[in-house]
Amino acid sequence: MRDAADHTSTRSHVDLLVVDKPGVSSGCACSATDPALPRFAGDLEWLRWQGVTVRRIDPRVTGKELGGDADATAAVATHGYESLPIILVDGRVRHVGAYPDRATLATIVAAAEDGATGPDEE
Repeated sequence: MRDAADHTSTRSHVDLLVVDKPGVSSGCACSATDPALPRFAGDLEWLRWQGVTVRRIDPRVTGKELGGDADATAAVATHGYESLPIILVDGRVRHVGAYPDRATLATIVAAAEDGATGPDEE
């Protein structure tokens, strides 16, 4: 991921979508038991400051239609709800089954910025 202070670099626009475990992004009390969530929320905010568009979908709120997002629906159809969370970048599944740390998120986003077309990360 490019340095935030590097205003001269040409940044490709990257869209990151998180299909959360049900209830996590809506503030459900059950989410308080996962210590990774506050860190992950901070890492997503850091990505926003880097210029990445970040969206979160909570199946508890949106239902099985996942807010009408075709990429999210296809990812859940492929991997199943038991594999949540699922991280998609520019419509491609890049991480499944756990909330990634900041370094992993940075690597995923940098690969998308560089146009990497490698296989989806599992």
